[in-house]
Formats: sequence, structure tokens, C-alpha cells
Amino acid sequence: MITPTQMRAARAMLDVSQGYVAQHLGIAANTLSKIESGQSDISMSRLKEIQKFYECENIEFTYNDGVKWNTTKIITHEGQQGIRDFFDDVYVAAQTGNDISLFNGVPHLLIKWLGDDFYQPHVERMSLIENKPNFKIIVEENETNFIANSFAEYKWFPKEMFNDRTIYIYGGKVGFFTFSDDNVVINVISNIELASSMAVLFDIAWHQVAREPS
Repeated sequence: MITPTQMRAARAMLDVSQGYVAQHLGIAANTLSKIESGQSDISMSRLKEIQKFYECENIEFTYNDGVKWNTTKIITHEGQQGIRDFFDDVYVAAQTGNDISLFNGVPHLLIKWLGDDFYQPHVERMSLIENKPNFKIIVEENETNFIANSFAEYKWFPKEMFNDRTIYIYGGKVGFFTFSDDNVVINVISNIELASSMAVLFDIAWHQVAREPS
């Protein structure tokens, strides 16, 4: 839970007064002053309210009384327009030379939701990028529909270890796909540290588990 030291640091980062924070919490300013100085007992529920207030202001609390800005952003894309917007974002990342990794690729589902009228032009524009990024795709063992083979490298993953929860790693972001019969939802987390960690795990799967299609 948040400590008095973290409360003071978080308020300083936001450059707001005790009165401002107290008003939003529905408590008296002198009560907050005592809490921040550690001179007042405080209930767990009140402590959670204070922490939630700062977290909603993009403050992140870390170990050893640490406080920092939370740079993680989450965007949700949904339906056909959503997945098209996502692929536009991937294209922008590819243009700037960012490596791209696609785990658990399911070609027929991507085409289903993108539509041929979007996917074919997307393949063409990706193929025409001058400084092509390293684009690696892991698909299920025995999959032969290599729809991005003009700009990407494919490997097979064992059937018993594969599922259709597609994961895109690109440009400091990670996109998690959830397919259903009547919808597709993509949650994109923008966080460089997470993307780097996921890329390391992908490389392990790529080099140690996946194999060249035969």
C-alpha cells in the first residue's frame, strides 16, 4: 500500500495542493496533512482511495517508497474497423524499421475480419517498404497459408502448444487478440519494457521450439 512518503512525492509530481487532493477525496485538508506526515491512523479503505486517486492521474507506485509516471497506455480495438486500425498502426511501425513478431498467427481469422478489400492492399504496402523490418511469424504446425510471405518469415509451432490467442509485438507495443464467432477484440499495451520482454520470449520460442516449414 501507498506510504506517506509516496503520497507527498505523488502530490509534488502533480504540483497540486493538499486542499486540492483532500477535496477530491472528500476529506479535510488538515486530515490529509496528518496522513501525509504519518501522524494519523488511516483505514485500509481510505489508503486505497488515496492510492486510486493518484493512479488515476497516471502515477505509479514502486518498491522502496518509489514513485514514477506510469507511461503504460492501453487501447482497445474492436470489430472490423478496429482490426483495420490496428494493422494501420503496425504498418506505421514497420515503416520506421521496427522489428515485428507475430505469435500464434491464425491466417484465416485475420483475413475473415480484415476482408480481402483491406488485406490485399495491406500486403502490397508492406511489401513495398524500402527498409523492411525483421518480421517473424509463428503459426500452427502444418499451416500452409503464408499470407505474408512476401515480407515475413514463417515457422511452425507444435500443435499441442498452439492456440488462437494471437500476439503482435511491434514498435514498443504488444497487441493481444481475442477472436469469437461474432467479434474480434485487440488490446494494445504501449510499454517498451513489456514489449522488450515479450520479444525475448518470442525469440526463445522461435529459436528453440519452432521449426522451419517443410
